[in-house]
Amino acid sequence: MKRIAQLLAAIAIAALALAGCSKSKTEAGGAPAANTFRILAGSELKDVAELVQAYGKTQDMNVVFDYSGTLDAVDRLAQPNNYDAVWISHGKYLQLVPEVKNKVKASEKTMYSRVVLGVKPNVARALGWKSGKTGWADVVAAAKAGKFHFAMTNPTGSNTGFVALAGLAAELSGKGDALEEQDIPGDKLKDMFAGQAMTAGSSGALADMFMADASRVDGIINYESVIRSMAAKGQPLEVIIPKEGVITADYPLMLLAASKQGEFYAKLLAYVRADATQKVIAANTFRSPLGGTGSDEVVNELPFPASLKVVDAILKGFLDSYSKPASSYFVLDVSGSMKGNRLASLKEAMLALSNSDASGSGRFSTFRGREHIEMMPFSSTPQTAVAYDLSEDAAANRKILDRLSSDISSLHAGGGTAIFDSIASVYGQAQLVSASHERTVSIVLLTDGVNTEGMDLAEFKSWLERKGGPKVPVFAIIFGDADPSQMQALAQSTGGRVFDARTVQLARVMKDIRTYQ
Repeated sequence: MKRIAQLLAAIAIAALALAGCSKSKTEAGGAPAANTFRILAGSELKDVAELVQAYGKTQDMNVVFDYSGTLDAVDRLAQPNNYDAVWISHGKYLQLVPEVKNKVKASEKTMYSRVVLGVKPNVARALGWKSGKTGWADVVAAAKAGKFHFAMTNPTGSNTGFVALAGLAAELSGKGDALEEQDIPGDKLKDMFAGQAMTAGSSGALADMFMADASRVDGIINYESVIRSMAAKGQPLEVIIPKEGVITADYPLMLLAASKQGEFYAKLLAYVRADATQKVIAANTFRSPLGGTGSDEVVNELPFPASLKVVDAILKGFLDSYSKPASSYFVLDVSGSMKGNRLASLKEAMLALSNSDASGSGRFSTFRGREHIEMMPFSSTPQTAVAYDLSEDAAANRKILDRLSSDISSLHAGGGTAIFDSIASVYGQAQLVSASHERTVSIVLLTDGVNTEGMDLAEFKSWLERKGGPKVPVFAIIFGDADPSQMQALAQSTGGRVFDARTVQLARVMKDIRTYQ
């Protein structure tokens, strides 16, 4: 209630200050004007959406948010779209893409949050780390030696991981924004990511995973605002600002040239930047207002590579070389209810991962070098799992992926639905791989129905508890008539996540899941 009261107070104060006694577009007794302002936003901005939408109502404007990662946002903006504005944490990548940069008419900063290290206090003491004194080289050395295990979002799907990786590559190279492809410090980045033990597709999801299983990691690379909110929720973390500097998210609100809502954009921008609103944002999101970045400490800003080609090479290198290799298990429902369009959608989604995709986000969501892939169809019982091991040899990988594509195309549907027996049949092997700490491991479940054969949910959870060992996240896709409550319970019991493909194209959902693998 306190938060809602703060929101309403800020809206009232700012609306009066900015709009004065402006007349409503609603005639007495009539309906509000059918105006809509569409914002393509980073998922981390969900925490300010309520505030902005409430302000929109005071101006008879329906503010609609659509959420996206950096690369996906660039893809959407490059295509014909109906967005009026873009609001992401950091605009430098977008500004490197000419066909997107040219669509931006105006851009203004709205708030700040630095991308920093959050470290458990006992770990910081043991390593002798102090904010402003510890350097990125110290972090790399500790990660390489196995003394520091951290969480960071996937840079191909999340703004946090993206700017952290880009800034880190530029800093470790010693070349700054003049970084060229041949200067990318691959060995140093590989040493760094040897210590990564947790990933996710968004900064908020990563924080939730950390809070749910903090024993897996010693620290986290995330927005300072997210780290401080985690501390406020009971997870003590010491903010470590490396002495070389950080990259600061300044959340530019950008008006697109094709928008007809320039007048409302100006009002909204003034509202968001007003002192009263800034105070509410700072109080509720832990982001810093425009007047400062959170402390009096002078912090250097890490350089951001000035070339789109270089940034793309860094991202590709992360997936194929610097990050830990992945082991990905795909448990695919081919029961009788999957016949027809559902099986066709499954094939389309899986084939998109094995074949090249020209889109920005698509190029980084396909199967990657060094990945171990297992595909196990199931119906009344689990079928035979088939493994595909990719290397760093692109030509050899293409042959393997062609075989995988052929196997996907030959899938056919029939029989019942043994969901939990099928998950259990690959879980033990996945646990053994996870226990080595040398690979990131996950299971993707795609089913269109409810369990009809073998173990039920309660029996599976009991089996899981008796089995013990490390948790392997199950990413469950709700598809067709799948039971959302069962999928949610399955994901929660394994530290996974649920993805809903009932109203979104399955191939797009599968692309989102890849940012968690």
